[in-house]
Amino acid sequence: WNEAIVRTVAHLAAQLTVAQLRLRALATDLAERDAVIPERVNTRLRVLAETEAGAVLRENLGEALSDVIDIETLERDLIAYLAAPDAN
Repeated sequence: WNEAIVRTVAHLAAQLTVAQLRLRALATDLAERDAVIPERVNTRLRVLAETEAGAVLRENLGEALSDVIDIETLERDLIAYLAAPDAN
């Protein structure tokens, strides 16, 4: 069990790092081109969180951790955080 958790956490950390770096590169490029409307991005982020957060959390956590983590509460917390005006 411990080995599975360690592998899962390491894999998630790697995925998160890759996603963050790609998003930062994309955001920087778009911002330099004045191609971003922050309000639209924030709205789209909230909609995606409300419609996809649970499924993405389950996928990213994997079966082993999905069984021991309260995903519904985590999903609600994530949606509330992303919906907060100062979250972005």
